[in-house]
Amino acid sequence: MLTVPGFALITGAASGIGRATALAFARAGAAGIHLADRNSVQLLDAIDEVKSAATNPDFKTSMSGTDIADAQQVDTMVSTAMKAFGRLDYAANIAGVLETSHPTAELPIEEYDSVMQINSRGAFLCMRAELAAMRAQQAVARLPSRPAVRGSITNMGSILGHIALPTFTSYVTAKHSVLGMTKAAAATHAQEGIRVNAVCPGWVETELSKNSAGATKEWESILAAVPMRRMASCEEVADVVLFIASEYASYVNGAAWTIDGGRTVV
Repeated sequence: MLTVPGFALITGAASGIGRATALAFARAGAAGIHLADRNSVQLLDAIDEVKSAATNPDFKTSMSGTDIADAQQVDTMVSTAMKAFGRLDYAANIAGVLETSHPTAELPIEEYDSVMQINSRGAFLCMRAELAAMRAQQAVARLPSRPAVRGSITNMGSILGHIALPTFTSYVTAKHSVLGMTKAAAATHAQEGIRVNAVCPGWVETELSKNSAGATKEWESILAAVPMRRMASCEEVADVVLFIASEYASYVNGAAWTIDGGRTVV
């Protein structure tokens, strides 16, 4: 059975994929999880659910209401997790936003900036602070015949980091940048015992996707291009995050794992 016996930090943990990821880590034996999100009310509810799901008898939680586009708030988030747990073994940077549909020529600059601030800058700020914390801690060997490591980071990419979707310029641009920073960090910090990877979901059934502009009208045509003819569940994405983060994926580094029901192969 896959286990993650260390301490984790998960952003976007109040709902959707982030919440499902926190639950997956709790069920897999995590020693503690720091949950971060802008929505502090939903975050409190998520913590209760995560505590109930935990299988480690010594399980701990901490939390922070964090805007990941704010460097000071991100640094506080990571320092709070370190104070609570003493180390950080896994980080899953799930937080992000969607955008409304615009032809590139009509895209409001303010909306472009807003999406990039969270989905690109926010991912970078989180990864930067997490790397600093992991570099400063001792490497630990958790599985036989595997090397001692300092930690692993998993960023939230998208299949739109590989391909484009018309009228979603900001999101496509941001997700391409996430894959770039993931690869650069993976190459830079591998010899320090830190792995950095990304997951690249296709269409996922979340509150964000349900409420996106024109969702009802557009989803039928979008899913017609998916061989499995459905969206992923949040849990299906979370389980891949869990595996990549774990020591069972100890030779996976700089990867961008596609979770899209076959969308990008047709």
